Amino acid sequence: MEENITVAQAAEAVAEAVIPEKKKRKPVNQQKLQDNIWGWAFCLPLIVGTVVFVYFALVIALLLSFTNYNVNSGGIWEYLGKMFSGDKSVFDMTAESAGGVIGKKYDPFYWYRFAFSEKAWFTSDWAKTQPIYNEVGEIIGFGRTSNAMWATMFNTVFYLIGIPIGMVLSVFFAVCMSRDIKGGSVFRVLYYLPCVASTIAIVYTFRIMFTDDGVFNQILGGKVIPWLGEGNPDWGGKDPYWTQGLLSKTMIVIMSVWKGLGGTIILYVAGLSGVNASTKEAAQIDGANGWTTFWKVTMPDLYPVIFYNVVTAVIGGMQIYAEPELFFGTNVAQGYPNLMTSGFVSLIWYHGTAKSPSAYPSQGAAYGMILAVIILILTLFQFWLDSRKKD
Repeated sequence: MEENITVAQAAEAVAEAVIPEKKKRKPVNQQKLQDNIWGWAFCLPLIVGTVVFVYFALVIALLLSFTNYNVNSGGIWEYLGKMFSGDKSVFDMTAESAGGVIGKKYDPFYWYRFAFSEKAWFTSDWAKTQPIYNEVGEIIGFGRTSNAMWATMFNTVFYLIGIPIGMVLSVFFAVCMSRDIKGGSVFRVLYYLPCVASTIAIVYTFRIMFTDDGVFNQILGGKVIPWLGEGNPDWGGKDPYWTQGLLSKTMIVIMSVWKGLGGTIILYVAGLSGVNASTKEAAQIDGANGWTTFWKVTMPDLYPVIFYNVVTAVIGGMQIYAEPELFFGTNVAQGYPNLMTSGFVSLIWYHGTAKSPSAYPSQGAAYGMILAVIILILTLFQFWLDSRKKD
């Protein structure tokens, strides 16, 4: 009996040794819990807004871009319900519109093909004087058309010229302001003021400055340069948007650089404060001059800020809309984008808000998806270049 008890006790001891003792629950840190709750409470509106107005809206726009949804289709939820129930009529592109019968029956990709084939008329006085030739070279009319997507996309890409210009200027001013000089904080405030100023106020101020008798023409010796016009008709060629509106687009680039300079300078000033001072001092002791120290020490430490600014500037630049529209507006009664100056987003706005005579917001959704894909490709390309640099 004693032997059995001893064996049982031994087995129990072995089991206790094998089975780990349960960890005691740590007491709840009430202060930390309260901080977490308040943190989530402040983040929740942003999270909900992003999910509903960005991701959810993106999915809805993607679905609508394959359909014939228009202002007469009823409620959007009812329409999407028909789509998910298998109703093929939502893909029927043979409906009547202001421009006649569009598309063919059950063609989900019609709007995407239309974006690459649409021909829109230039309505400027210059375009009305341009001859149209037939196959044998005879003049059969006057006017000029172009694919609206490529014309506005060219304008958008042209405006991106301001990004490298702004980067160089902002780094230069940031380096100057990072030095220990009197009144440095005052200069930072002055350079940042355009970032908080109203875009409308800035646009109309620049319109006054670029008039025929404005400041810029006076600086250039009183020459009348048509910044606000459609350009010199003598510049016209077979591809009008390469030359027409060039001065107008250049003016928008100048204004965009000036307006965005302050915010970028602040970021570079913050980045310069994180540059390793001991490395700079070591380089100077080794005999490196200021230029060499800047390129070999300062710029590598500043690279993360430069990369962030370039990525966000390209994303924002591809979505330019307000500045060209406020400067030059539209060219026709229905509000069609100005092919000389309007950005690609203007097409999304025109079709997506049913300003078009055909009133197909699904067409605007297709243009929006095209822009989203272009921005995604550009962003991934920049990250790919960044990964190669790190390797």
